[in-house]
Amino acid sequence: MRPSVKICGITAFEDAALALELGADEIGFVFAPSPRRISPETAASILERLYGAGLLHFAGTVGVFVNEEPGTMARIVESLDLSAAQIHGDESPETCAAFAFPWFRALRIASAEEAGARCAASWACRRILVDAAAAGAYGGTGRRVGSEAARAAAEATRRAGKAFFLAGGIGPDNVAEVVRGLAPDGIDISSGVEETPGRKSRQKLERLFAELRRVDREAAP
Repeated sequence: MRPSVKICGITAFEDAALALELGADEIGFVFAPSPRRISPETAASILERLYGAGLLHFAGTVGVFVNEEPGTMARIVESLDLSAAQIHGDESPETCAAFAFPWFRALRIASAEEAGARCAASWACRRILVDAAAAGAYGGTGRRVGSEAARAAAEATRRAGKAFFLAGGIGPDNVAEVVRGLAPDGIDISSGVEETPGRKSRQKLERLFAELRRVDREAAP
């Protein structure tokens, strides 16, 4: 079965509309320091146009936050009616458990040992997103998670009864390999389908979803 697909780092209506028309299950807005950062006001304008075009009836919307104040996150999630907040900072399980809005945890993983421990922690959410660790960065580096670390993360996440999502360096050239080799429940893609930070490439998005359809056909009985 094809994994759920989140296209993240959306900064323009045209990119969001194309991603959804091609089959994205979720789109993501980055509200943290990043070349892809967007203001809540701009995100609201994009979402209004997407709803008006009938493109968000069956898709999710996610806000990405890094070490943000809970009250600020709550206001943005509520005002934009987001499906969930992606918590990408240094928050502990205890801190996250107190959030009064839907959320899931993103973890930066450097090794299989770290993956096992961090993914097995008592995160009170139904999804864990695993990204590659990079010095001084909280994500969006385009680096892939090592295969051993990714497998360890998948095992620990599923053992904890949560969905395993994978990010980091995924694009049309390697998405088939990722899906076949790791069988994630979902994939999170940003830089892998970009022309420049924050602006998506039509050609790369079309190739990505074509590859996913091909893998799905090959896996069908």
